[in-house]
Amino acid sequence: MSFDMKLDWSEADVAKLLASVEDDRDWRLEVDKNGIVSLKDKTSNPTDTAYDQELHCFFELWQQGTDFVGPSAAGDKQLVATIANALRKNYPVLAQGQFVYI
Repeated sequence: MSFDMKLDWSEADVAKLLASVEDDRDWRLEVDKNGIVSLKDKTSNPTDTAYDQELHCFFELWQQGTDFVGPSAAGDKQLVATIANALRKNYPVLAQGQFVYI
C-alpha cells in the first residue's frame, strides 16, 4: 500500500497505509523523490546512507510492538493527524530536513 502526495490525499489515506501492515516487525515511513509514501520493512531490509539519500524524506524507525502501525495505529486519530501534518510540512519542500521525527 502506498499513496501519491502529488494527488489529492487525506488522513484516511494515512490511516489505510498504517492499517496495511502488522506491528510484527520494524517499519519506517518513507517518501521517495516522486512523492510516493510507503511503509518499508526494516527488520529484514535494513538500509544505508546511500539508500536514504535517494529518498525525499523518511521518518524514524518504528520498532516492532510500539503501535505506530497496524489497525490500532490506524484508529488513533491523533497519531494519523500527526503523521499527515508532518508529511504536509515536508513535501514538496523539506521543512525539517530529510529525517522527519514525530
